Amino acid sequence: MFEPLAVTVLTSILPARPLATQLLSNKSAFGMAVRTASISLSTDFFTPRQRSADGKGKGKGRAMPEDEYVACASVLLGKLPRHCIAVMDGAALPMARLSSPRPRIRRSSSHKNTALGSRSHIPSLRTWTRQVDVVQRRHASSRTPTAAEPIRHPTPSPEKQRASLKIFSDIASGARNFSAEDAWRAFQFVCDAQGRPPGNTASGLAFLASIARSVASGAQGPMSAESLRLWGERIEGMLHHIDPNRTSQDVLRIRWNILLISGAALQGKLDEAVEDARVVFNRRDVGDEEQQQVLRSYVLELYTVIVEALRHHRGPTAVFEFLTANPDLLLQYLAERPPQTRPDQDLAQVAKLFTSRALDSLATIEDPAQFLQDHLSVWSKDRLSAAGSLLVRAMSLAGRSQVVHDLLLVLRRHAVTLPHSVILSVVQDLTKNEKYDQASALLATVTPSPSDVTVFVSFHTTAMILTAHQGDVRRCEEHYHMLDKRGFVRQDHRASLMHAYAKAGQPTRVVELFNQFFPDPPTTKSSSPRPNLVHYTTVILAFSQVGDLNGVNTWVQKLSQQGLRPDLHVYSIILQSFAMHGDIDSMSSLLDQMRSSGVQVTVHMYTTLIATLAKRNDPMGAERLYKHAVSEGVVPDRIMISAIMNAHVEAGSWEGAIRAFDYLKSSGKAGEGVTIEVFNTLMKAYVLIGAPFRLVANLFRQLDRAKLRPDSRTFALLIQSACDNGFMDIAEDLYREMERLAQTMPHASLKANVYVLTIMMNGYLRMGKRIKARGIFELMKSLSINANAITYAAILKAYGEQKTSQGMQVAEEFLESLLSSESENNWLQTTGGRRLTLDTVYQPLLNAYAQRQQPADVERLHSAMANAGQKPTLGTTTLLLDAYRRSGDVEAVEALWPRAFRLGIEFMKQNALLSPMTGKPSDNAYGTLLCVPLSIVIDAFSAAGKHREVAQAWKALKDQGLQFDSHNWNHLVIALVRAGEPVRAFDVVENVILRYQRQSRHQATRERDTNPASPLLLDLPPPEEGDLPPPPPEAPLHSPVRRTGAAEKLTRRLRHQGGSLEEKGTEDFAHPLHLLHTMSPVWNLWRPHGATLVLLGRVLDHLKSGRLVQAVRPGVDTDFEQAAVDAEEIRRRTEAAGRLLGEVHDQFPETVQLVREYDIMRQTAGRTNQADDGS
Repeated sequence: MFEPLAVTVLTSILPARPLATQLLSNKSAFGMAVRTASISLSTDFFTPRQRSADGKGKGKGRAMPEDEYVACASVLLGKLPRHCIAVMDGAALPMARLSSPRPRIRRSSSHKNTALGSRSHIPSLRTWTRQVDVVQRRHASSRTPTAAEPIRHPTPSPEKQRASLKIFSDIASGARNFSAEDAWRAFQFVCDAQGRPPGNTASGLAFLASIARSVASGAQGPMSAESLRLWGERIEGMLHHIDPNRTSQDVLRIRWNILLISGAALQGKLDEAVEDARVVFNRRDVGDEEQQQVLRSYVLELYTVIVEALRHHRGPTAVFEFLTANPDLLLQYLAERPPQTRPDQDLAQVAKLFTSRALDSLATIEDPAQFLQDHLSVWSKDRLSAAGSLLVRAMSLAGRSQVVHDLLLVLRRHAVTLPHSVILSVVQDLTKNEKYDQASALLATVTPSPSDVTVFVSFHTTAMILTAHQGDVRRCEEHYHMLDKRGFVRQDHRASLMHAYAKAGQPTRVVELFNQFFPDPPTTKSSSPRPNLVHYTTVILAFSQVGDLNGVNTWVQKLSQQGLRPDLHVYSIILQSFAMHGDIDSMSSLLDQMRSSGVQVTVHMYTTLIATLAKRNDPMGAERLYKHAVSEGVVPDRIMISAIMNAHVEAGSWEGAIRAFDYLKSSGKAGEGVTIEVFNTLMKAYVLIGAPFRLVANLFRQLDRAKLRPDSRTFALLIQSACDNGFMDIAEDLYREMERLAQTMPHASLKANVYVLTIMMNGYLRMGKRIKARGIFELMKSLSINANAITYAAILKAYGEQKTSQGMQVAEEFLESLLSSESENNWLQTTGGRRLTLDTVYQPLLNAYAQRQQPADVERLHSAMANAGQKPTLGTTTLLLDAYRRSGDVEAVEALWPRAFRLGIEFMKQNALLSPMTGKPSDNAYGTLLCVPLSIVIDAFSAAGKHREVAQAWKALKDQGLQFDSHNWNHLVIALVRAGEPVRAFDVVENVILRYQRQSRHQATRERDTNPASPLLLDLPPPEEGDLPPPPPEAPLHSPVRRTGAAEKLTRRLRHQGGSLEEKGTEDFAHPLHLLHTMSPVWNLWRPHGATLVLLGRVLDHLKSGRLVQAVRPGVDTDFEQAAVDAEEIRRRTEAAGRLLGEVHDQFPETVQLVREYDIMRQTAGRTNQADDGS
């Protein structure tokens, strides 16, 4: 079904020739240069040699007089004097080593860019040139060979020189993707071979400019202040071997000085670097308009370097003060929408980079509202307005919506107004980050005047973007008609209107609009607008929203037929469409083709992949994918890290969830802190672990202190906790409070939705209050809220739990009516597509029939699912397997087990398609994937005497690298007893289950790292020597019944804690979760089950009575067989039983002690219950 789309996307749309092939020769040359250079370089290659002791050089290079260096510096103010040409003549000076004597700085991937440097005053440009004069003379002298002490270098091969020159020329010509360290090594190699820098003045300066730009742009990864200093010294040293006077172009001479200033800024010499940069920025007397544009791009590159140097040496607040002190810079390049005065494409790219780095730096200010507050009394209203505009935009782009809210409050409180253009720009930024509440509230503060055409158009354009993203068709139509009445409709407005219907899940209407806006054939040849990539993308989005892959495929083909090539947004939509359907094979194929074609996978796409693995309960696979993304140069954002946290929460890996949360909370980039989305994920962990309601409610009360606003998801989780704990009256109160807040804050995302109402309805159904549940269902209808598959599954589950057959009959009739009304109700397409939805609604009935030991009905429903278009899944196959086991049909279990095993292995291999495999199979295990079906077949096979089959099933999973959970080991103990192997059964408890229990307790009680350098468990130190492989996390508590039981037990335990847990939780949101996961009665399952201990107790009694444990054999009565033997055989068996009993006591004392203690506890509990009954 998915093949046509895959073929279209992977062949016709992606370029026939991979983009990367254009750089293939570069990469080969690059690699060869690096490999060969590393062999021939001496150990002191990058260390300048000292001059002779007498201070006299033997070469012909002369020292430069001070006044000549001062004259060289005067190019900042005018043309370079003619006599300086000889001074900078590279041919007259022997080539020096171009690196600093400072040792090479090795960067750490975990370094946080918060280094602060000294604010000491740097020397003036004149003084600086005098200092460089000393270095220059030393280099010139030390590199001059003498007859007595010649410098010997191996003759470089032409091959190496060509490869290194190729690297140099590529970077000088504008290549972007390169390693600065490797490029510098290759460059040094050429300099050493030729005795001078390669190329001419222009190419040498272009090479240095590319290096400086790459370092300042973050393309080389995280940088420390020391790393920047090293690069500044390198650039400074190199410049004194490039003669700017060999060219008659003023622009190049000025570029030489711009790079000189860049080198100073990178070294932390910022005060005069800023002043010199201002002089260059204000020059207007260089060449024609084209040269002025070139100079502008050079100056902006300089300012980008200064911004990055300020950020690392003095902190982000220094960047802010620098930008606000330069209003011309703010106006031209940091305005909310920079004026279109830059036709030059290179200048536009440089301006974009400068703006990005500047705003990214500002986004790391920890408390910008307080920082702005501190300047209220000293800054004018105009400067406050400019500063506020800058901070608001930076924070909105970074997704720090709460900070934006705080900044706006400060500005309004002090009557500081922001331009409408700034506000509308921030609304668009907030919309892009899906902060619709804040965007709507901010948009409401703007009242456009019809007479101000610019504001009028901008307002309605922004309003259309916001309402389109919300899927609010009615309001989007209103704004469109306001623009249409005055003739202001543009192509982007048409795209926004189509986008609104796409988000609303109405692809038919989107296609109608497309045909209306772009008739085929066009109505007139000259005036009819033609659709662009955005319009085609919107139609593709519309079909992907409802899971219609045929529609997606059709419009991808149309896009290709129009000669358009999809951008990353198109790929992202297609990837999400595959993810919605769980089509892992197509996702993997798309990613492979993108990589082979040189299309970079973005952070957004990686987040989609991680979210897919989270749904498949593979947190470690998600972590490996995260590491792979980082290795490809992707910089993880808050959303991607939150996806890792959610993957651990979904799998019940509480330690991983806490570690990711701590990383987000303590990250060096302030924009990666705790947002309401991160808070909700943590709250979800509390709900799934079965935390008592008072703990979850206390966490909710901390929102105000954390300056966070609850949304509908926050209330849904709190209501879920109340329902799990049986507090339906509190759940109703919370719902009413949610409604009240929605009315008082109409722009907040607090409106009742299907999830909140389904949670409440399900809570009433579990308590048997069906009238109340019916009332909630009717409320959904009255609010025009369409029920989804989860809603209907809750109703079907309630019917299935009825003891009478009439309940099951009503449930099946209800399901049949739902499926027959598909044409009238689109609910089948709203939860991940038809196939996943069918699986959701059929599972309650399959489980009910399995519980009733009616395998024939399970088979019937299984067939009905297949006829409706749902292929068998591991979940539905497991239910059928359990039905056979419960009914004692071992042959059916044996026949079905290979299918379940195959589905599990296919599932595992699909995960591997998304997550790179590394190491041994055991290092890439996929958790509890086949643990439930394995326990079913172990029980069925061992009870029927099929002991060899038990061993074969266990070995099959082990060979595939899958892990076993605590339930599997407990079932194995019982199977070993049934196989007549009691010693091995005790061995499993002593050396596996109890050992894992001790190991888990030790890990749970170890000190928590509240400031981790990485969000990943993979980056933790390796296990201690002698430890067992880390056990998989147990299944999360997606069962409300199990959550209720866990909450009751934890409540009893926490009574002894007093209020300490809540008090600590007010300071550290994750601390109560850290404690809960050490005591949770459901999570900490690495212990022998009660049934296991009872059975082992009977084994001990059996051996003590002088009887051996006989293996279960089909058709054999072992009790009769034991009674029918002669006296000698009885004596022999009694002695053997005694030896076995002694062996068990000697080798497994901890297990024996635990068995006896459990037996005493059961007897005590039994006597207590009898006493209670008697009273």
